[in-house]
Amino acid sequence: MPETIRDPTFLEFFPISIFGAIMGLTGLSFSWEWAEKTWGVTSYIRNTIEVLTLLSFVTLTVTYLLKWIKYPVLVKKEFKHPVSVSFFATFIISLLLIPGFLLRFSVPAATVLWSIGAVLMFVFCWYVFRKWLDEPQETGNAMPAWVLPIAGTLDVPLVGVRLPIPGIHQICLAFFGIGLVLSLILLTIIISRLFFQESLPEPLQPTLLVLVAPFALAFSGYESLTGLQDLTASVFFYFDLFLFLIFGSKIFLLAVCCPFRVTWWAVSFPLVAFTIATFRYASHIHSVIFQCLPEVMLAISTAAILYLFIQTLFRIATRRFTFQPPITKKSPQL
Repeated sequence: MPETIRDPTFLEFFPISIFGAIMGLTGLSFSWEWAEKTWGVTSYIRNTIEVLTLLSFVTLTVTYLLKWIKYPVLVKKEFKHPVSVSFFATFIISLLLIPGFLLRFSVPAATVLWSIGAVLMFVFCWYVFRKWLDEPQETGNAMPAWVLPIAGTLDVPLVGVRLPIPGIHQICLAFFGIGLVLSLILLTIIISRLFFQESLPEPLQPTLLVLVAPFALAFSGYESLTGLQDLTASVFFYFDLFLFLIFGSKIFLLAVCCPFRVTWWAVSFPLVAFTIATFRYASHIHSVIFQCLPEVMLAISTAAILYLFIQTLFRIATRRFTFQPPITKKSPQL
């Protein structure tokens, strides 16, 4: 008698990459906070996003813990995968960003949560980079998602510099230096793969926008640490603007290229990171172009995240929330 095939459960499909939604929502709340300071818009939008972010984070964390308890083998498989392991950084980065608005309510809670995130980020970055060095990697697996564990260290100073922790400036400088140099290395590897191998599969094309994140974070982190917007800051900003002009068109593939994929949430944070960078840069440049750029970016990032959020809720409600594992490729034989 043939064996019946069981449909996988919701928990079996539930991917770690869904925490990219928390990164995007948190960054969007920061963007609207800048809109408040710059244009005097109502705080209602930002407050709504913050509540939604906290509720989503608690819900996703509890759900993934249930998956870990019930299907530990699947979690282990996800962690061992050469591409999906990078998405574990999305959970850790969420721990680093959420304290940004928790500070208004409880400094101790924000400090504890950020400290946990900073320790986990260092350990995870060390683990992933050491793994890449110790085990030969297939060049075809050099995906944009590889940037996440490394660029995650650049998220540390964004909120960290505002916390009352002894030696916090040096701690943030250390993470900034690690993240900046390793991001340069990773970007070189990934862009080299894009140059000399076939293009990414169509479902993964939108994730190219992830490559915009490191220099947006480097710009914001540099300004936060130094209080300056000098030549170095301008280099970070303009190179990131160039990357956005190259990869920004991938946003429009979200709705047309193929069925919705949960990994697309990874594009939300690069969008808001660049949006925040435009607000920061425009605050020192009195030019019509730079006064309009934050408006355009805020509209694009808000629309993209709203689309991703609605798509996610719709597929959960209709029980069509499925996860396609990241595509891996073997290197061509020489």
